[in-house]
Amino acid sequence: MIKTEGPKDGQPDGMGEREFRELADNAPVMIWRSGTDKLCDWFNKPWQDYVGKTLEQLFGYGWAEDVHPDDFDRCVATYNDAFDARESFTMPYRLRGRDGVYRWFLDNGAPFFRNGEFAGYFGSCVDITEQRELEEHQRVLLAELNHRVKNNLQLIIAFLQLSKNRASGEEAKTLLQGAISRIHGVGAVQNELHKFTSGTVDLADYLPNLARNVLRIESGETATLVSEAQTVKVPFQIASNLGLIINELVINAIKHGGVNRVNLIVRQLEPGMAEIYVADQGPGFSEADLHSNASRGGAKGMELIDALARSCKATVTRSTDNGAKVSICFPC
Repeated sequence: MIKTEGPKDGQPDGMGEREFRELADNAPVMIWRSGTDKLCDWFNKPWQDYVGKTLEQLFGYGWAEDVHPDDFDRCVATYNDAFDARESFTMPYRLRGRDGVYRWFLDNGAPFFRNGEFAGYFGSCVDITEQRELEEHQRVLLAELNHRVKNNLQLIIAFLQLSKNRASGEEAKTLLQGAISRIHGVGAVQNELHKFTSGTVDLADYLPNLARNVLRIESGETATLVSEAQTVKVPFQIASNLGLIINELVINAIKHGGVNRVNLIVRQLEPGMAEIYVADQGPGFSEADLHSNASRGGAKGMELIDALARSCKATVTRSTDNGAKVSICFPC
């Protein structure tokens, strides 16, 4: 229990017992405090009202008895790790109310000090149940949308494959196969982007996985990817365009280079700039290709890559050195 006689540590000067309790017990959040021994020694009225327990029942680790069993170990470990490091922490977990129903809360804790000495932790919990339910609803909707998009792409691929089988000229078959490969790439990009829900995409996870899937589709699992990737986070639209570029480069490496290995590097350059580097050990670009704005993928393939790069404000550099090398530098 908190006992004060005039201003005390942890209270503003001039704030007495009554004022402090009025502030804490009427706050629109659930507040807790722990001492230097990690044991909680105070909870405000909203916390007591929510769980339907007395302070004495909540003291120590009594509060943790109301944490959902699936969240308990993570919750206690996060608290203990932050406490030992004297660091602030934020963690969501489910807490059982007096009605037996669990609701989601976001707990924010931070150490406090008295006269320069560590004195324990203060924390507050905010109910985020509606937010979590909305996020889950959105996740289900996105999963359904992703499923429908994949089905539609497969249907388009089937129609194109049928047209290719019926085509009589080699040029028509080549064009249709190119369209099929690009649609496979769109599907691979869609599938990988679906895994990210935070509004940004980490290229270190996204691009290597995407490149492996494209290699598997195009080479029949005979080619491998060697990747080195640093964390580079970009918005969804940028990630989508960069993914389509990688799809085109990997297809070209397999189709025109006949390679069995593709190297992919994602790295930070100077602050605010990043690079994607793709290389293979094939025949590389010819001098005519490099100086006539046509790559092994043909003018249309290069135009697609350059158009996608411009949308990302990226620059594309092509070279030949024991294979084809392509560097894409872009702001991040």
